[in-house]
Amino acid sequence: MNKANFRTRSIAAACGTALSAVIAIGAAAAADMPIKAPPPIQDSGNLFWAEIDYLGWSVKGDHPPPLVTTSPAGTPRPQAGVVGLPTTTVLFGDSSVNGAWRSGGRLQAGYWFDPQRTRGIEASFFDLQDASTGFATDSNAHPIVGRPFFNVLTMQPDVSGVGFPGAITGSVAVNESSRLLGFDTHYRQYIGTWSGQQVSALIGYRYLRSSDNLSIPEAINAVGFGAFSSIDSFGATSNFHGVDLGAAGEFKRGPWMVEWRGTLALGAVFNSAAINGSTTANFGGGVTTQPGGLLALSSNIGNFSQTRFSVVPELALKASYQFAPRWRLVAGYDLLYWTEVQRAGGLIDTAVNPNLAPPAAGGGPLRPMPVFNTSSLMAQGFNLGVRYNY
Repeated sequence: MNKANFRTRSIAAACGTALSAVIAIGAAAAADMPIKAPPPIQDSGNLFWAEIDYLGWSVKGDHPPPLVTTSPAGTPRPQAGVVGLPTTTVLFGDSSVNGAWRSGGRLQAGYWFDPQRTRGIEASFFDLQDASTGFATDSNAHPIVGRPFFNVLTMQPDVSGVGFPGAITGSVAVNESSRLLGFDTHYRQYIGTWSGQQVSALIGYRYLRSSDNLSIPEAINAVGFGAFSSIDSFGATSNFHGVDLGAAGEFKRGPWMVEWRGTLALGAVFNSAAINGSTTANFGGGVTTQPGGLLALSSNIGNFSQTRFSVVPELALKASYQFAPRWRLVAGYDLLYWTEVQRAGGLIDTAVNPNLAPPAAGGGPLRPMPVFNTSSLMAQGFNLGVRYNY
């Protein structure tokens, strides 16, 4: 068993144990109490309800490898921009990308099957604003600019020059965008009243989707040889489908109400990758375009997919105030954790066979190769909205 699967199963076991304990406590408390009807409903209105929330969430960012480097003026060309040397500075990569706070929205609705609100169904959909990061530099800003990689022919760190005084001038950029959305639906069953709060069990379905798109365009003029431009692109998508189990409770006092919820979804995540690259060269007046850039070559260009077991625990806490008949002002906090998510940075293999780079001479190992280095994604933040009972 590899470390990733061991970690995933450990998380699933721990979350399952905690969730079972929550449900067991609620069930035991209900069994010890005299049978009685649920507390009277304080909200006016009928059996339908709907809520709309503004979300202010942060999402764990992608973590691509070092993609652009520089070195001080006077650095010898063989050492210029090579990762691992004390004179090299990483300009982009080797750090979190798109991990800042972002806005979003959520729609929720439900229906109670009885006036006591002991049985019902509910559904929720959220979508966060796209997060994007853009970086660009050139040989005017940094006379020495490079794109680092590991040369599998020499078995040493290497660099593809974008700028070097007297030899190469050029520019390079990195752009990445990320998106997260999700949907869930549950059947809700009242199981008892514990410490003044109405506790229910939940069972349902959860869907999540994460996507990243990363591109690295560059343009280079090699003194005495000609000019060329290239682009590497990496697209990663993860779609989760799973059974969602959990418990929820609510405590009311006058116009105030506090709600909590804990769920654990178990299912499959379908990861897909789209890798592409191309190079356009202009040498001696002739223009040619060939597949392959630097990190996207014939050895890893294409569409790939994999399926993995995944778990998604979620915790939510809300407080609301009934400010008018049928209307509540709602504020809360959400924490969601998702395992085995594919990010764009996890698709990049920095080990490169230079013989495969355009114009390809051929020979040697097939590197870079398609890789699926997954990671966990955590999203958390606050929400503010209104709920209407009708």
